[in-house]
Amino acid sequence: MAGHFIENDIFRRETVFSPAQADPLGRVLPEATALAFQDIATEHYETLGLGRAVSDARGCFWALARSDTEYLAPVPAGTPLYLDTCTGKQAHGLFWRHYRIMTPEGTELVRSVGTWLLMDVVTRSMVLDCGWITEKGGHSLPGQLPATLRRPLVPEELPRRTERTVTDAEADINGHLNNTLYLRWCRDLLEEEFSSSHRLRRLWIEYKKELPLGVRAVLTFALENGTLFVRGYHDDKEAFSARCEYDPI
Repeated sequence: MAGHFIENDIFRRETVFSPAQADPLGRVLPEATALAFQDIATEHYETLGLGRAVSDARGCFWALARSDTEYLAPVPAGTPLYLDTCTGKQAHGLFWRHYRIMTPEGTELVRSVGTWLLMDVVTRSMVLDCGWITEKGGHSLPGQLPATLRRPLVPEELPRRTERTVTDAEADINGHLNNTLYLRWCRDLLEEEFSSSHRLRRLWIEYKKELPLGVRAVLTFALENGTLFVRGYHDDKEAFSARCEYDPI
């Protein structure tokens, strides 16, 4: 179903997550909610006249730099839900965007804020000349997470180590690991026993360097007191860091 505007410049889409997007306990996976946020952001930008054709013409693309997500309650599969977004503040080439998932009765299940920027297609560097962006943002969702530059608190040295290659199925149209699939990479580090007895409560992730198709990334990680810490590296440079906090169920 196509999205539409409701009050206060909030863009809404009605959605239903499929059972294929859920874990064995029927909880919609974090990468599925992140993908829904990515999709509605794309649709919203298209509606505002700032979509892919416009950025392509200027030799750039939208990239996610950071996200902070709070999971207030499990998201059920097979149930009609509301997916909302709005553009927040803008500063120094950074664009904050807020999201939420709600039931039709008004119960908030997930709230999130993402920090976006424009990347040059050729140089893969941040685009600072964004004067052509006509949407000035500054909108808000009730109870939204703060739009800050706070970095996730992740230890510099993590004891465990593994490697993983970016596959064809994981790369997006920009030729790198889709930002939603970093969440799957983090989730795959957990033992099944832990996953089945805990639920994700909060997730911070920072994207520092893209992981192109075919590269083999090194992941260092630790699970301490219900919190999973992850740092990913490529060519000895940090690509991302994540902090995933879980509660027992």
